[in-house]
This record gives sequence, C-alpha cells and structure tokens, in this order.
Amino acid sequence: MPFYRKPKTFTPLLIAAEKKAVKNGLHHAIFTSRFDRYVGDWKQDLKEGKGLFRTVTGKLYEGDWHLGFRHGFGALSKLKENGTYSLEYRGEWVRGKPEGVGWWYYDNGDVYFGYFKKGLRHGYGKMWYKDGTFYVGYWDKSLRHGLGMFVQANGNRYEGHWEDNVKNGVGRFYHMHTGQLQEGCWVNDVCVKSKMSDIIIRQFCDYPTEYPIPPEQLQDSRRILELSELWLKQKIGEIDKQLKYCIDQMY
Repeated sequence: MPFYRKPKTFTPLLIAAEKKAVKNGLHHAIFTSRFDRYVGDWKQDLKEGKGLFRTVTGKLYEGDWHLGFRHGFGALSKLKENGTYSLEYRGEWVRGKPEGVGWWYYDNGDVYFGYFKKGLRHGYGKMWYKDGTFYVGYWDKSLRHGLGMFVQANGNRYEGHWEDNVKNGVGRFYHMHTGQLQEGCWVNDVCVKSKMSDIIIRQFCDYPTEYPIPPEQLQDSRRILELSELWLKQKIGEIDKQLKYCIDQMY
C-alpha cells in the first residue's frame, strides 16, 4: 500500500487560517474585546497609517498610527452629554502619548500651546488660564520651571526664574498699577531681596505713587550685590532661542 507523501507546497489549514486572519490594508470596522472600534489602515496585524479609534468611554482619536500606537499627528476628543465631541488635544504623538508640539484644552477652560514629553508639558510653552492670567516660558513635567513670564489678570507681571511652579531665583516684577519695577531675588514665591524703581510710564498708571522714588544713594551698590551670598546662589537660566523662535512662528 503506497504511503501518502505531503506535497512541498502543502500548508496546514491552521497556519493558512492564521495568515488570512492577519489584518493588512484598510478595514472598515474592527472591534476590540471591550467593543472599542477602529476604522483605518493595518499592516501585519498592527494599526499603521491613518485611522479612527473610538472607545466605549467616549474618547475619539483621529490621526496617524505606527506599530499599533498613536504616533505622528492626531487629534483626541471626548464625547459630551449632548452627543457631540469636544477637542481635548491636537498635535504630535510618540508611542501613544502627546510628545512634541501641540494644543491641550483643559476641562476647566485653561489652554496650553507648546511642547510635550510623555504626555506632560515639557519645554517651551504658553498657558492661558481661565481666570485671565497667562504664562509663557519653560516647563518641566507640567510645572513652571526655568525662565518664564507670568502675567496677572490685573496686568502686573513677573519675569524671571521658576522652580517647581513657584518663583525662585533672579527676577523682576512690574507693578503696573503703581508704576514701579521690583528687581531682586525670590525664594519659594517670596521676594527676599529687591530694588524698587519707577518705570517710565508711572504717571499713566492707575494708581501711581504720589512722589517718584528717590535715586539710589548707596556707594558702590553694584559691587555689594555681586558679592552677596544670596545673589551668588540664584539661578538665572538660559533661553533656547531656536526653540522659542520655532514655537512663536507656529502660533
């Protein structure tokens, strides 16, 4: 009785079925085990190219994919009670998290435009707060850190160094209502040493001082300041001019 010899081109049915199940190209609707829905391009069973992903929790992502991750440019939205979507983030992504330049619209009304790293504000960016205040400068893990300017709702502003979201280091504070400039050192959001002077537009401010600040009389004050132990410990920081120019052109 002759023995059956498997042909060289024979492919087991199980392997053939698995190959057919590998998703490639455009698919209209693919559902996950928890009924999230994806519409878009695939490559070797991974999301690759352009696609739309909607979760059961009401999140909607539209944009680029790479190796199964949100990667490239895309927009993330969330479902509102009236059935419409509101934009939450639009910008660059790296392996599933915002990274690069992007806009973030917060639930409380704050808006951020700038650089992200691993989903956090990191680098140079601008923040518009709902209460009317504004910050432009550097961030580290979503905290104001480095050189930056903070403008209060009444117009007063601080320009200087920040650490862990508070004023720390060398800076200047413009009292726009009274027409005075305060230059000095801040520690944990408190000015510990400063020099007060009048700004040019003092007479046109809302509540200018009745008399101008008299000129400084201390002899060799600059030398005294340079030798001050407190002053020598302050951090000034450096501005990345190329980074700042790049983001200002995009705004």
